[in-house]
Amino acid sequence: MRVLRLERPDPTRLIEEKIKVAQELYDVWGEGLLEDEEIPPLLERYRKAVEASNEAMESAGTFRECYVCTVQDKKGCCKIGLENECTVLILLLNLLLGVKFPEEREVPGRCFFVGPLGCKIFARPMLCRDYFCVRHYEKVPEEEMRKVTRVLNEELTLLYQITRLLRHRLESWTGDFLMELDLTGYGV
Repeated sequence: MRVLRLERPDPTRLIEEKIKVAQELYDVWGEGLLEDEEIPPLLERYRKAVEASNEAMESAGTFRECYVCTVQDKKGCCKIGLENECTVLILLLNLLLGVKFPEEREVPGRCFFVGPLGCKIFARPMLCRDYFCVRHYEKVPEEEMRKVTRVLNEELTLLYQITRLLRHRLESWTGDFLMELDLTGYGV
């Protein structure tokens, strides 16, 4: 008698498919998107907003606490499967910003985009940027957390605006059938 054994799907397959779709969109439409009158100025504003968020997070100590939690305490939030919070549009945005994706998962058991020194993508899903765990609230002063949240608001607002604009442009150029651009998930 044969016993059926359910295996958990590898979340790497889903992110690899999303990367493939984003790369194909970039190859075909990237030049047009980068020549669009609205997109480059938004990209520059977004780049500056991410840099400001990073400065605020570094100053507040949230990056340090994430490092200690992940590297020293062997815990951390960036676990395998979290990469699938990235939509095709966020991946496309990274390509427009010149980001190169890793070819494979570099840190076993961690998000596909985590390298030995942290996250390897620039544009990240909201969950990755605006998530503060109990450790942050215990270790980082409340006023610093408020500052970080205020600065992050600009970044996340621009992320929404850019991905909405990218979707609109792609749909107007290819037809209204690109629903999978906003797909998230942890399985295949």
